[in-house]
Amino acid sequence: MLFVLRVVLVVGALTYFALMRGGADPVVEARKLTALPSPAAILPAAAAALPTETREKVVRDVLARGLMAELARRAAEPDPSAPSHDTLSEADRAPAWRGIEHR
Repeated sequence: MLFVLRVVLVVGALTYFALMRGGADPVVEARKLTALPSPAAILPAAAAALPTETREKVVRDVLARGLMAELARRAAEPDPSAPSHDTLSEADRAPAWRGIEHR
């Protein structure tokens, strides 16, 4: 983990000094990189750029995954109207004798 932090620090420092050497303001460059449009604005244009067959396949795959997730969620929930699978009767739950009798 320490190695990764060192690498990030070194790469960040080298990037900063490269921007300073080139005469660019690092703050302005960082703002340009973080000022991306929202995914909601990009999604319709990206979907329109896909071929029709690919778009339909993606929609089917997403719907199938959603359906499978919903079915898995419903299968994990117990059905409240289902009868109990318990085989014990009330007499089994309250035995007449418990433990060692005191003498």
